[in-house]
Amino acid sequence: MHNFPQVVTQLLNTYILPIILVITAIAYLIYINRRKINLIWMGFKTRYCLNHLGLEQISNLNCPDGLDHEFIIDRILLRHDGISLVVHKKYPGKIFCAENIDDWTQMLGRKSYRFKNPLYELDYQVNAVSACLPNIPVNGFLFFDHLSEFPRGHPDRIIHPQNIPEELSRNNRHQVEVAVMSAWKNIQQTLQNR
Repeated sequence: MHNFPQVVTQLLNTYILPIILVITAIAYLIYINRRKINLIWMGFKTRYCLNHLGLEQISNLNCPDGLDHEFIIDRILLRHDGISLVVHKKYPGKIFCAENIDDWTQMLGRKSYRFKNPLYELDYQVNAVSACLPNIPVNGFLFFDHLSEFPRGHPDRIIHPQNIPEELSRNNRHQVEVAVMSAWKNIQQTLQNR
């Protein structure tokens, strides 16, 4: 028993330098890769946020467009009182937009890029889903992740991890309306039959 402290001291003296070197190397690697680590962490948080929207959700759903074609919906969510579509948009940088303008602008550094107003495509998808689910409230949102900024504001139908509407939160305080649950089960049944 008297030798135990001596053995521990001897082991620490033998291995203290390698332990310090390993800890220093790990700290240095974390420091030089902190931006990548932060991006990975923020990406994880974004996926977590998306996966926890609505009471239930289905991803990559094929939906008829009414013209004998189909389009893919990123996510369709069950709410207490209806169905929501969520389209994830990956546009890093500053986004300048408004509800009713045809082209939006993405600023990356000093370069700017124009892209079509994605709310128009979202409206098209919401209308197609509404046609398949008569008498069920259907709405839609564009989800921009942590890489996007909106210096001059954005339309209400744009959401990001910091401003998730209450209607999309995953809580069990309310019962799902019977008609909405029936429509949701029909969507699930349609998917199983494909």
